[in-house]
Amino acid sequence: MGPAEEHLLEQREVRRRTPTGTSETGRTYGLPAEVVETAVRRLGFLGLVIGVMFPAVYCVEYFTQRARTAGPIPPGVAVVFFVTGVVICILAWSKKFDPQLVLDIGLIFEVIVAFGISLDENIPLWPADQMLRGVSWNCLWITMYVVAIPGTMGKTVLAAITAAFMGPFGLLVDSVIERSIPAQPQILNQILPFVAAGWAIPVARHFYHLGTQVTRARAMGSYELLELIGQGGMGEVWTARHRMLKRVSAIKLISPDALAAGGADTKLLLHRFEREARTTAALRSPHTVALYDYGTAENGSFYYVMELLDGVDLETLVRRFGPVPAGRAVWFLTQAAKSLAEAHALGLVHRDIKPRNLFVCRMGMEFDFTKVLDFGLVKITDLETQQTCLTREGVTTGTPAYMAPEVAMGKPDIDGRADLYSLGCLGYWLLTGQLVFEADTAVATVLAHVQDKPVPPSQRTEIEVSKRLDHVILRCLEKNPADRPESAHELIDLLAACDDVDPWTQKQAEEWWSTHLPKISDRAAFAAGAGDNTV
Repeated sequence: MGPAEEHLLEQREVRRRTPTGTSETGRTYGLPAEVVETAVRRLGFLGLVIGVMFPAVYCVEYFTQRARTAGPIPPGVAVVFFVTGVVICILAWSKKFDPQLVLDIGLIFEVIVAFGISLDENIPLWPADQMLRGVSWNCLWITMYVVAIPGTMGKTVLAAITAAFMGPFGLLVDSVIERSIPAQPQILNQILPFVAAGWAIPVARHFYHLGTQVTRARAMGSYELLELIGQGGMGEVWTARHRMLKRVSAIKLISPDALAAGGADTKLLLHRFEREARTTAALRSPHTVALYDYGTAENGSFYYVMELLDGVDLETLVRRFGPVPAGRAVWFLTQAAKSLAEAHALGLVHRDIKPRNLFVCRMGMEFDFTKVLDFGLVKITDLETQQTCLTREGVTTGTPAYMAPEVAMGKPDIDGRADLYSLGCLGYWLLTGQLVFEADTAVATVLAHVQDKPVPPSQRTEIEVSKRLDHVILRCLEKNPADRPESAHELIDLLAACDDVDPWTQKQAEEWWSTHLPKISDRAAFAAGAGDNTV
């Protein structure tokens, strides 16, 4: 795992998935969360530029044009720019303040900078023969601020006009302090900022209209999208908030790019997506991710709403922290088997059990609570199996590293024992941090699952694996489904019979989360299935 990937995992685990750019209503200024968040970051950068540039200009002028730095105004302007710039940087980049408040303060910052520019431009007072020389920097400042920092049209235009008025007001203040009123002040310096402020009106209206269009397009029924937190294959996962209940959830939807292909593929994708929603909604096990709602958005995207979980998937957990103790592996496998037991009783086969589709989290006061995700490849009829092939672009019937031999060979009579094979692969991964079969290609991996005999996990790990647990894992990995546990219930019993394994306790789980993932332990939210690469 490279540094960039580790950094991404760190952010996904410890960031609070309620976006920085959202308020209690889920929006700031009526604009999308990421637009507001970008505007706040840009404001912080502008503060840094102003805080550094103008004091630097004062220092240069002090040594090159000392006459312009005489009197109380030039050093005062430099100090004001430095202080306000630093304050804006802190407000914008600390992420501890409401984004709407920061952007409102930013409008005041725009006016203060315009006033400072006006003071600086009129020191010393321009002689009469230079009244048409130069163009006020306020023109550039007002124009740049409107484009870089979006906001509501009313506030943006009011701030721009007020900033334009800082030209004559600054001239008046200079005249009072210098006790000298010029007979012919610079006309362009007083007029052009108003032209820039007038230009700000259609620009502000255009940017705000675009932002509100995006917000309306993101309305999914009673839910409002907040932040994109994961995507892969044909699916996207967003955080969302119910408009009335204010409950933050996760929404999964087919990306517009996937739907753009059109034709039969689009119909098949929508069919699979709706099937996943209906399948998940029919399951009631606490170890299956809960489905709240599903439907079709105004733009035609199909979506369904899931619970938002505090935790991490098992692939990330093992890659980041290494193999888990045998007792903890038994704990994870038992909970996953309970979810699958219900699905199998309803005639459903998951067919894509893998570490990334098992999510461990904090649920209330319980730690290491396991949730099974992504029933998008669930088998219901043989006809659907024939319609979905392994080599079809963007559509799979499983993941090669965890695929049962009968699934790999395309046999039609697949039942829940295929999921138990995948659970055996999952247990192998938890105990060793390695795949059952390592191969260079997906095809070679599939062939190994069909032909090769697995090495016992106890021989590929430094973790102490008991003989009974070794036997349970290897029995799940039998090539012939008849040689595996008959059902998920039997697997649960076999795992419970591993009395030579030290049990994993809630106290141990809580200590582990407090040590390794303290932010999540403190209820940092993370969306179920965000990192998955299948729909």
